[in-house]
Amino acid sequence: MGSPKRVLVIDNGSYECRVGWNNTKEPALRFRNVLTKPRKDRKKEAIPDTTDGAPTPVAAEVPAEIQVGNDITNIEAVRAHLKSPFERNIITNWNHQEQIFDYIFTKMGFEGEQSIANPIVLTEALANPNFCRQNMSELLFECYGIPAVSYGIDALYSWEHYQNRRKKVSDALIISFGYSTTHVIPVLNGKLQLQHVRRLNVGGYHIITYLLCLMQMKYPVHLNAISISRMEKLVHEHCHIAVDYREELLKWGQIDYYEEHIMKIQLPYNPVTATNALLTAEQKLEKRRELAMRLLEIKNRREGEKLLEDEQQLFVYNKLRQLYEQDKLQKFELALAQQQIGNLDELDSLISTISNRIKRIKERPLSSPKPSKQQEKIDKMPKAPEGVSQADWLAELQSKREQLLQRKQTRQQQRQEQGKRHTHAAQERMRIISTLARSEKRRKANGEEEDDGFGMNDNDWDVYKRINRYNDDSDSDADNEQLLEFEKILSHYDVNFDDGNAVQTQSAAENYQLHFGVEDIRVPEILFQPSMIGSPEAGLAELIAFVLKLFTAQEQQRMVEHVYLTGGCAQFRGLKERLAREFLEMRPFQSKFSIYESDDHTLSAWLGACVQAGQPNFGQTLTTRKDYQEHGSEYFREHRASNLFYPTPKD
Repeated sequence: MGSPKRVLVIDNGSYECRVGWNNTKEPALRFRNVLTKPRKDRKKEAIPDTTDGAPTPVAAEVPAEIQVGNDITNIEAVRAHLKSPFERNIITNWNHQEQIFDYIFTKMGFEGEQSIANPIVLTEALANPNFCRQNMSELLFECYGIPAVSYGIDALYSWEHYQNRRKKVSDALIISFGYSTTHVIPVLNGKLQLQHVRRLNVGGYHIITYLLCLMQMKYPVHLNAISISRMEKLVHEHCHIAVDYREELLKWGQIDYYEEHIMKIQLPYNPVTATNALLTAEQKLEKRRELAMRLLEIKNRREGEKLLEDEQQLFVYNKLRQLYEQDKLQKFELALAQQQIGNLDELDSLISTISNRIKRIKERPLSSPKPSKQQEKIDKMPKAPEGVSQADWLAELQSKREQLLQRKQTRQQQRQEQGKRHTHAAQERMRIISTLARSEKRRKANGEEEDDGFGMNDNDWDVYKRINRYNDDSDSDADNEQLLEFEKILSHYDVNFDDGNAVQTQSAAENYQLHFGVEDIRVPEILFQPSMIGSPEAGLAELIAFVLKLFTAQEQQRMVEHVYLTGGCAQFRGLKERLAREFLEMRPFQSKFSIYESDDHTLSAWLGACVQAGQPNFGQTLTTRKDYQEHGSEYFREHRASNLFYPTPKD
């Protein structure tokens, strides 16, 4: 088969899907590989026939359309209803995958065509099960009628793209960071060593989820503001991998380092505006009345719209009733089926219900604002005495309020001093108690204690007042009530009155902040220490060392001379330096190794597939419809960037 002119390249990732033609420099379509089904909408439809010959719009429920990828306008609002065809990095839900393919082919200009005339290059998971590939081939060949398909591994496509821009290398150790998994892939003599590939079940999804859990435990009062979208942005833009994790943790334990490097995220916060704070009681009352009037207008307008809709629906139902009365039974049955009405009795019941509802709405008078109770409170507000100006009266109240505050402050200070042993108040209290303890009680002739008569005189109880001289709060309630009364009057008449609460407004916005500090290095560290999220697996460094031990010393050296990083998590700052440190510890003394990165971590796989589609021998890598019919749905042709084909054993 010759090399086709145009090939549709689909990088079907579990996080993001990228679609485009092989002769372009970037994909024409990029979207999150998820879909959702919103709630049903009420849309206008028309019945086919009425007595005057014109269709009439009727409100009817129609099924909601599936939203895929970029069509989801607010992904955070439907986060709980998002569906994905993937389970980890394997496709398991083929209904969802078919809907995503419908979205792809529609966006790429195949809408309305009977089949897809272009061959497809499609990425799949490493060691993809035959059952999954079988379902994919059946979907592409049977449902969409494609002529041919070529399956490949995204990490190997990325490696092909890197070699195409530089020099050809036959040996490499590829570390592929995915959304759900991380793979260590050895390549020798240009061939994938599938039996020695190892997988770490930690990826970008676990990093984002770990950060979400940390921030929710750190700020339990801001659970609604701590969204997955905000956490994804923090991970993508601010997280990095520490070269020495323990040393970085010690730095974050120092207050100076913390204050210098902490990042504060301000959440939405609406403080009280100065204009609203300086309003008098009458102005606030007027604003409440205006708000009530606006709400009543909205309520009346909605009732009017509902009334108009009911009248239109009643008009349509009456037209249907007229069809029955005119013995146009065929049109009547057709109209009933379109309106989802069972029979004539149900139609009559709907007409009666809507008529009664319209009657009640028309008989009900328009709502009017209820008289406010605020006016009664304003009328009961104390006024200045006769012969005294309001300014002098308010100044006198302000002076009395300051005296009460000073008295409370003095009492509070005395209570604090009383807790100290060497103050005069504490010494006087202990002297009185010791004096009472030394007084001897008189005894009767039989040896029993004689009542000394303490308490018979009211003056005897003064000793307790002397002991609790500074703990006497008998006048505190009265002072507090009087203080509240003064502040109420002053705030009513004086717009410039400040009761001291305005000082707290400045710091209130700080309570709506998220501090992003040590999480910067703690979150991506789970790639090297999965035990931080409760996973029993080995970290990335131990996994690399295990894979290398499966080869001879000479083969190890050939692979570590070209360590290649690809995938979304490869974008973390410090990853290359951290891996260099790990390789320095695990490799023999003075041995050489080199670490390379892809030019574009997210697009390199798609670009590598485009490179393969432009090769002269590309036709030999395509699994054609003839191959599909002769060898079965699980068969595919192998190539440099594909999995190895192992047919399913027969019983």
